Amino acid sequence: MDNSRKLTVLMTWEMGGGQGHLVRLGAIGQGLDELGHRLVIASRDVAAARSRFPGWPCHPIPSPEPLPPPYPHAASLAEVLHNIGFDRRDTLNRLCEGWDRLAEEVRPDAVVMDFSPTALLAFQGHPVRRVLIDNGYSYPGLANPMPSLRPWQARYDDMQQRIESRLLRELNACLEQRGQNRLEFLAELYGRADAIHLMTVAELDHSGPKDQVDYRGYLSLGGDPPEWPQRPGHARLLVVLKPFAGIDRLLVGLLARGFDILAVIPGLDDRSLKALRPLPGLSLAEGWLDLRLAARQADGVLCAGGDTVGIVLLQGTPACVLAYFPEQRLTGLRAEATGAAVLVPQAASLKQMLDLVQRLIEDDQLSQQAARLALKYRDLDPQKELAAIVQSIIGHVR
Repeated sequence: MDNSRKLTVLMTWEMGGGQGHLVRLGAIGQGLDELGHRLVIASRDVAAARSRFPGWPCHPIPSPEPLPPPYPHAASLAEVLHNIGFDRRDTLNRLCEGWDRLAEEVRPDAVVMDFSPTALLAFQGHPVRRVLIDNGYSYPGLANPMPSLRPWQARYDDMQQRIESRLLRELNACLEQRGQNRLEFLAELYGRADAIHLMTVAELDHSGPKDQVDYRGYLSLGGDPPEWPQRPGHARLLVVLKPFAGIDRLLVGLLARGFDILAVIPGLDDRSLKALRPLPGLSLAEGWLDLRLAARQADGVLCAGGDTVGIVLLQGTPACVLAYFPEQRLTGLRAEATGAAVLVPQAASLKQMLDLVQRLIEDDQLSQQAARLALKYRDLDPQKELAAIVQSIIGHVR
């Protein structure tokens, strides 16, 4: 490729809650922007995208009609796809036509997709480079059938196969109408990307290590230096959670166990803030914390899951995972399997939570396994990984 040529890169986010998708796309987009390439965003949350990327054009994604999801507690990615209309070829055709119109307007050279299955389908027929960004949860690999998103529940493979067969029939009808090759099995759609970057490490991939992908770890976040309580002789506990009923009692109980706590709890209400701020041994972080530095200074971390688990484990610090959602529980199970973390059981009592955190600090085996994991990935440089992702986007466009 002529390195002087400036490309147009469309970045898409269709599904998934939280802002982690935009954080990932933003870091990659910034790398592209610094090289002078044109960025366009298609987002399920246009207001959030415009707020985060004020200088880049932002468009709404083509969306299916809002119908009650047939699988509100989806147990596989096939059920997730069923929920957004992949079982109806008229819906698929309409969504693809929406992406076609956006492509005609934007004229991208490359498309970077984060949890964007209909974009991946639609851009099969466009002369663009297709790059997938994921954390492992919504990328099934080339598994047939697709892996379970709730492995702790009973799985009925015959039912899953029927769902996948129905979706495959509708997808193939859509692909044939668009002049594209049929799929042999449902997950093959994901194999039609030109590059796949998973923002995790193989040990923490939700459904296990996958082939034909690049594991990139966790992008550098930066942030403010941590300010710990200054009480000599107390073990340091980093707490990264969202507010929930009973979080005040949890923090008070942890303080009673003798921990010095640095807590990151965005959205904590005024009543809780007023009650917690005066407590000795507790520091409530405000703003954007340097999570890597804070984890290296901590003896243990209590968090909910997501990228936080991987980031702290790769600093050599053991973690206790208090999962709110199935995706976080999957991460917790994978982290626990490394021997460097413990997962709080569902419906655990306050005492059980406190005991697990106590074990986190006192069990040398947890610390040793976290240290081994950090040693394995000591050369994983977020800036180099980001540069490699950027190069995979622009380096193969003709």
